[in-house]
Amino acid sequence: MYSLAYDLSRETLGVSEVMERSAYLKNLADLGDRTRIRAVMNGGAQGVQAVLNSASMSQQLALPSGFGVDLPTANVMYSSLERLAQRIGRQPTIKTDMIPTKDSNPARKKAEKRARIVAAWDEQDSMELQYPQIGRWLPGYGYTLHVIRERWFGDTPYPVAQLRDPFDVYPGSFGPNQQPDEVAVYRQVTRSQMMKLYPQHADRMRVDAQMSQPQTNTTFGAQAQGHWEAGTATAAMNHNMTIVEYMCDSGTYVVCTDMEMLLSHIPNPLYSGPAFVVTKRFSFDKLQGQFHHVFGLMAMMAKLNILGLIGVEDSTFRETNITGEMIGNVYKRGRFAVNEFEPGTRIEKPTSDQLQQTWQAINILERQFRIVAGYDVAQDGQSPNSFATGQGIKELGSSADQNVREYQTSIKYTVEALDRKRLEWEEVMHPNEKKNVYWFEGAKHNEETYVPKKDIAGDYRTKRIYGAMATFDENSKIIAGLQLVQARVMDRRTFQENLDGLENVSLINERIDQDQAKDMLIQSLGARAQQGDPAADMALIEILDNPGGAVTTLQKLFTPQEPEMSPEEAAMAAGQMPPGAAQMGMGGPPGGGGGDPLQGGPPPAVQSILAQMESEGGGAMSVGAMQ
Repeated sequence: MYSLAYDLSRETLGVSEVMERSAYLKNLADLGDRTRIRAVMNGGAQGVQAVLNSASMSQQLALPSGFGVDLPTANVMYSSLERLAQRIGRQPTIKTDMIPTKDSNPARKKAEKRARIVAAWDEQDSMELQYPQIGRWLPGYGYTLHVIRERWFGDTPYPVAQLRDPFDVYPGSFGPNQQPDEVAVYRQVTRSQMMKLYPQHADRMRVDAQMSQPQTNTTFGAQAQGHWEAGTATAAMNHNMTIVEYMCDSGTYVVCTDMEMLLSHIPNPLYSGPAFVVTKRFSFDKLQGQFHHVFGLMAMMAKLNILGLIGVEDSTFRETNITGEMIGNVYKRGRFAVNEFEPGTRIEKPTSDQLQQTWQAINILERQFRIVAGYDVAQDGQSPNSFATGQGIKELGSSADQNVREYQTSIKYTVEALDRKRLEWEEVMHPNEKKNVYWFEGAKHNEETYVPKKDIAGDYRTKRIYGAMATFDENSKIIAGLQLVQARVMDRRTFQENLDGLENVSLINERIDQDQAKDMLIQSLGARAQQGDPAADMALIEILDNPGGAVTTLQKLFTPQEPEMSPEEAAMAAGQMPPGAAQMGMGGPPGGGGGDPLQGGPPPAVQSILAQMESEGGGAMSVGAMQ
């Protein structure tokens, strides 16, 4: 269970530590964008200055020194990556109806329980938020890294998949299974922070900090005042140290390269291999991102874009060349200005026809960029004029869909590998511990109780899917899905699982069936009311007065009543002789003229039964004597 009790054993921070951490976080933040955005949104003269990024505005807004100059060119690579990430950065669905080890009901329930456990881990760790980031790092860097570690949810530990920034990650060689056997992660940590992270090595770090201080001249005035030594010690403690986190099959080794010291070693409990998974973009020979071959095109586009804009600005303020003498000393400007010149004066305003050619060259480069980067104009909401039909636009987007599908294939198998390693980690680390996990199905909060050794039992398989229409937009999904359901190629539930936003499909189907049954009963109620049934009229009036109780009214009216028992059936159910049984020869003492043949008594006389039937108004005809 999740505990809300406060951990009173936590170490409190001092004022100096709080100030140090606050200053560190402030230096990490990029204050320029938020300051400029606020000024632009407020408008006015400061808003225009913020857009132009003028030097005076930088001083007024207290922007960081050396604040960058805005280049008048579009970052097409950024736009391409954003559009692609929005399509591939989706979480694959885990199938609860996975194929079990044996085709039996207990094995199937066990597989579904294993899938619910993994789904609960994903929800507790907010795995859904990692996929948009994966969608940006995987095409950009060409790979991502997940490390299997352990985290606590209340008082219960559970395995998690930590997403690392690939910028400082250096994987080993990829084999046929697209997974390396080793990986190194580089980090920069100050010496003071490293002493807090690894207090067991604090004494050696402190000695190393003292030895790393530079030797100074004792006659230096600042040192005589005591400022030099203090500044040197502070600089030594704030000096960045390089830490390498090397992971392989035997575990994780944390080493400080500056001091050549092993800080920590975390053994690997997994038998299936290293406790990490790398998602790799498919490439020909090298580990490359999607935009490796477009840097030259981007550079030329930026150069021509800037030159074209400079040409437009120069043509706006085009100079005027005057050859001759002007009458007067002031050259007048304005719409109605008139200037007089001596006879023979020649006035020229230079023009240039290179501007249009510049824009045409930029358009050519943009088309080449879109071909190489796989970034079609339809992703920006533009309709290509060369394609006049819907089939042409569909043909344009087919290549992009194939690109998205390939990325989703890599992500799918990566997440399945993460599921396998997390299940193995749970069984190895906590085999006999009873655990509770919580997961949502729509608006319903569910709890799952399991024992790893019993419920996992060495079966670490999961099944992740993106659906048959994972690369479709929502409109295409609805149209194609309805056609497939009508043609009986796909069932309704599978179609619902492929639509975004339909989380609790079971509850949705229950409501659909309930509404359909309610509509049919109301139609039947109307038909009975038209035939003059007073009970139907009263039910319709009751529904009109209380619409919320329509279901209760329909259940009361249409629930079949139990048929009433006849006096003979009631007597037989009570173990008594029905009325008139003695006259029919069905009762009497043993050996008499009547009896129950089922109880061993003599059968009733045929003539007595016929006579009884005739006396009660019935009729009978004797066909022949019974032998």
